Amino acid sequence: MKILGVDTETEGLDPKKHKITEIGMCLYDTDAKAPVRVSGFLVKGGLITAEIERITGITQTMLDTYGVSPEAGLSAIYGLAQQAEYLCGHNFQFDRSFLDAEAKRQGKALITLPHIDTRTDLPPEAYKKGKSASLKYLCCDHKIYFTAHRAVSDVLATLELLGQYDIREVIERSRIPNVEVRAVVDYSERLLAKERSYYWFAELKQWRKPMKLSEVDAEKVAAPFSVVLVEPPK
Repeated sequence: MKILGVDTETEGLDPKKHKITEIGMCLYDTDAKAPVRVSGFLVKGGLITAEIERITGITQTMLDTYGVSPEAGLSAIYGLAQQAEYLCGHNFQFDRSFLDAEAKRQGKALITLPHIDTRTDLPPEAYKKGKSASLKYLCCDHKIYFTAHRAVSDVLATLELLGQYDIREVIERSRIPNVEVRAVVDYSERLLAKERSYYWFAELKQWRKPMKLSEVDAEKVAAPFSVVLVEPPK
């Protein structure tokens, strides 16, 4: 089976107004557990703020000098997607939202391949209790060397992580809807939520945790606080 791993760097978090600044992609052979084609490039048209430069190391000069057009970038992804049965990424809903937004700007049909998300779709034992499910922490737990926040390094780390598990089990799990739950805790109880891998959603002042819909009932029983489903299945 061939899987197309994709990662994007962007100029912000809102796909409706922010643009892709870098694309990394890798066509991955699950039988060989190896990359068979790797590509990455900067994308022109974005605005690199000081904060984005600090996080990614990408400068405006790099983007303007070496970037390809958004049309060329999207065409490259579409070309490799024709050889794949699944897309894959870490927190892939983020990347997919930017790819879809760019496709709409260019008047292209959306890529309809199903996707695997290593943030949620690996077997439960991949995620350590009390630890973040960020790519950085998962790579550390799985003894994968990883330099974060450049698209090619992110996508290669994601696929190396995927390769440590049975792809059939991962695909089966990917078909279960992802949801988010909220921990009903006050300030004095916040560490209880953190210990169960909930993250602080500052904008809403809530402790939240992504999980599979099939796991919600067990979480409600196991958690030492009330748990509320906050997102419908998607």
